[in-house]
Amino acid sequence: MNTKLFLATLLGLLAYSQARITLTKWEAFKQEFNKSYDNEFEERFRMQVFEDNKRIIDTHNERFAIGEETYEMGFNEYTDLLDKEFDGMFDGSEIEDFEFTHKDDDELKGYNDEVDWRILGAITPVKQEGHFNNSWAFATAGVVESRKFISTGVLLELSKQQLIDCSSNKHDSIWRALKYIKSKKGIEAERAYPYRGVKGHCKFNKRLISASIRKYHHSSTGNERTLAKQVAKGPVAAMISRDAIRFYRSGVFHNPNCRKSPEYAVLIVGYGNSKSFGEYWLLKTSLGTSWGEKGYLKLARNKNNLCGIASRAYFPDI
Repeated sequence: MNTKLFLATLLGLLAYSQARITLTKWEAFKQEFNKSYDNEFEERFRMQVFEDNKRIIDTHNERFAIGEETYEMGFNEYTDLLDKEFDGMFDGSEIEDFEFTHKDDDELKGYNDEVDWRILGAITPVKQEGHFNNSWAFATAGVVESRKFISTGVLLELSKQQLIDCSSNKHDSIWRALKYIKSKKGIEAERAYPYRGVKGHCKFNKRLISASIRKYHHSSTGNERTLAKQVAKGPVAAMISRDAIRFYRSGVFHNPNCRKSPEYAVLIVGYGNSKSFGEYWLLKTSLGTSWGEKGYLKLARNKNNLCGIASRAYFPDI
């Protein structure tokens, strides 16, 4: 066999091998995330998007492997979406309002070096919200659940659907949801008013109230030191940029280009310090346990308010 023919054959085999690897990963992706498409054309299109996103992930993870990145990327249920489609899942409409109490550093007398409210039994299991842009409802219910546990010792899942159906929350914001709970003097349990995802007719029954709040607070805008002190006293609901959740798999997310747009709601359940990657916030999502670190994200802390973590953070008094 001459040299040119040998090289051509070798390149052909490599290309075929790479195509088979991509196809295998594509089939595994569809199976893991239960993906199906309307027709062959759509499947070919989605596979191409998947391949493009896979290249981004692979290139990033090569840098992660040699210590040039602090977090690992991976496949999730959004890997077959274009960037504009992923962006369209979030409206970024969280709007500030200062009718509620603002808590400052002076009211808080110090905090621990590390906090994880999961260990103390204050956090309910990670749930999957589906493609409904309801993270604000999960974060709001979550912060009330946890603060109620700290106050009473009782951990109970609260209704996200009540907030979706009843709060007249056209801006999908945490503070409006907290305001609603306070005005109605409570929120029902998840088992009494279960999650469906889509907005429906309000079925709130005040006789089934399982938790209530006295008032709610907004953290000092952009101040991570104050936020850490508040998280040391209990979980806090916050808004971050969708940039942080696009392809995250594990590690401490740190991308200085992450926008501070308030697009996705999380529950801050703690913070810590990684020997390899530095200080981080521990965030509970509503993306299901197959996403990230079993539904959790570690976001770099004290990095100039990365992704807007301290810009819109809220918590209630039970």
